[in-house]
Amino acid sequence: MSWSFLTRLLEEINNHSTFVGKIWLTVLIVFRIVLTAVGGESIYYDEQSKFVCNTQQPGCENVCYDAFAPLSHVRFWIFQIIMVATPSGGEKHDGRRRIKQDGLMRAYVLHLLCRSVLEMVFLFGQYLLYRFEVSPSYVCSRSPCPHTVDCFVSRPTEKTIFLLIMYAVSGLCLFLNLCELLHLGVGRIRDALNQSDGPPLPTGDSPAPQYPKKSPQPPPPPITR
Repeated sequence: MSWSFLTRLLEEINNHSTFVGKIWLTVLIVFRIVLTAVGGESIYYDEQSKFVCNTQQPGCENVCYDAFAPLSHVRFWIFQIIMVATPSGGEKHDGRRRIKQDGLMRAYVLHLLCRSVLEMVFLFGQYLLYRFEVSPSYVCSRSPCPHTVDCFVSRPTEKTIFLLIMYAVSGLCLFLNLCELLHLGVGRIRDALNQSDGPPLPTGDSPAPQYPKKSPQPPPPPITR
């Protein structure tokens, strides 16, 4: 993933965000992209080469590692970042009021709902794949291993801590998505109440008020002497 692509992606997200959305964007940059690019790569760069099994059978370590980690942690998190950070279509807007003026409220709320659902799906998928702990050893009995072998993982404690941090970051991003939905909903209700309290303004199509015409008064009678 190139930095120029990330820059364009983040610019689009910033153009399609409210105040709470900009907080979510900060969490995305600091805790997801930076952590995954710097911390994740340094922790998991040798995950397969340091995955050692107590056998010399060719191919045994490869199939055991595939059973232990069907999908690499780092690749899983990169795919998650790409999916949840994809900006929605439409014109650029700045904040809830601009969204309402452009008529994009429904599309933006739908985008937030999709993003929240994706966060929950990835949280559930991360739990199914990795649970909450990286085990220091793994028992494997797959072919072509001649018998049940024990395999050992490098830096399991460090990887467990990093895994829990990514769980917390995903939970925080989901919480911010829900807060943004609440922010948009409360703001819309407040705007509706403000409009109902104010007097209705006349429009150009309203007919002019009609007033009853006064009948002409008869002249006074002549004075006789």
